[in-house]
Amino acid sequence: MIGTGRPRYGVDSGGSTTSIRTSNGEHWEAPSVNPSSVSKSVSVRSVRAIFERIRRHAGSPGDWPAVWLASASLDPASPGREVARLAAAARSAGLRGELVISNDITPLVLDAPAGQGHVVAVCGTGSGFAATDGRSPVRRVGSCEYLASDEGSAFDLGLRGLRAAVRALDGRAPATALTVLLAKEASADVPVLARTLAQTPFPKPAVAALAPVVVRAWLEDDRVAALLVAEAIDELILGVRAARDAAALSPGWCLSVTGGVVTGSPEFFREFAAAAARLGAESVRLVTDPAMSVLDALTQFTSPSAVELTDDRASADVWHIDLVAIKESSEHHRMPL
Repeated sequence: MIGTGRPRYGVDSGGSTTSIRTSNGEHWEAPSVNPSSVSKSVSVRSVRAIFERIRRHAGSPGDWPAVWLASASLDPASPGREVARLAAAARSAGLRGELVISNDITPLVLDAPAGQGHVVAVCGTGSGFAATDGRSPVRRVGSCEYLASDEGSAFDLGLRGLRAAVRALDGRAPATALTVLLAKEASADVPVLARTLAQTPFPKPAVAALAPVVVRAWLEDDRVAALLVAEAIDELILGVRAARDAAALSPGWCLSVTGGVVTGSPEFFREFAAAAARLGAESVRLVTDPAMSVLDALTQFTSPSAVELTDDRASADVWHIDLVAIKESSEHHRMPL
């Protein structure tokens, strides 16, 4: 890390993968740390492995690394257990420095000028929305995991596509190319695929992995897939509208969009962006590298001696841990203004 200043790491962990960006320009990926996607035991191993690699990468403990972990597993309304779990994993990995923990949407909120109305939409394995008027704490919509929300996400698209294929096969719905495309993707008949997924512990990523097949069928002019995509975009716009209204945004607000569905399909993003423009978004920006956004947010608030967040848009939803401190109470305070 010679010549790069204090080592800094932006970590973005969604429902399927974790992406890590470093202040010296390196990048690597790791499994998700979200227990709802990969189970608690796998999550524990994954997050510890990430922190161990960061510790080795940072080099000497005297370099005092700063790490921002933005995870879909963190519910800002009840963060205590997850914050404590992640902090304990960092300590057990031997990491010494400063750790910032937040939900995965929080750093993206800061990726717009202060004072501007801003909505963030995540459309990856799951979905979620947040908005701020540029001065106040964010208002959130969705992000209640796949049983209660995640509308318009890859999981939602994959599940709808799977059901459409089953219904087409048994005569309850119109024929669709999805019956052939999904079978080819899985190397198994659709009913076998459906039963296999139902028997899979933590099926969220596996179901989400079917979403590109639905998008492909849509691009090949399959009517059923086109309806599924249209419904997904409608759900995403509904989330954007609800977040915009919850934050009471004035005209001139902007929208940032990220997640595998939109980054993996330019056509899907264009349809979504056009619908958002009709809703009133002045601009729609595709965030292709959320881990870099996390690193940028961390860099903005990191000095050689400390990390201090001085932005009201996110300060209520960010937790700061001194990994050298012994007292457990240090693991449960929000960042100072």
